[in-house]
Amino acid sequence: MRAITYIINDPVNVSDIVTLILDYITLGNSVSEDTLFEIKVILNELIVNALQHGNKSNHNKHTYVTFKLIDDDYLYVSVMDEGSGFNYSKFSLVKDLDCTNSLYCDHGRGLVIVRQLCDKIKFNKCGNKVSIIKNLHLQQPKNI
Repeated sequence: MRAITYIINDPVNVSDIVTLILDYITLGNSVSEDTLFEIKVILNELIVNALQHGNKSNHNKHTYVTFKLIDDDYLYVSVMDEGSGFNYSKFSLVKDLDCTNSLYCDHGRGLVIVRQLCDKIKFNKCGNKVSIIKNLHLQQPKNI
């Protein structure tokens, strides 16, 4: 499958884009409800982070959401904004949702959740693009 990219600049469009991606994934694939829910959480967190934190809710800046299926078993998603990025190395130090460090009590929870739901997560050098890989755990069709 070739990669598909959507361009967003308004948070109102997030649920439409998430629905389009989920519809594409389930077209001809038997994906569990749990996996679909996890993908929905991942997409929402990454896209909203890019719009709000990366682009600072500036409707003149774009967020690029690219996805593709890899061997029909894995979902690849990248989300890139037009912001200056962030220091993702601090994020890599946070292992769970414990808020003992006040720096992460108001920000960063979404990325911790995303990391826990994905098989792989990677940031570009400046921190304005995140890419994930998620196993779809495809279910075998039931024989009747």
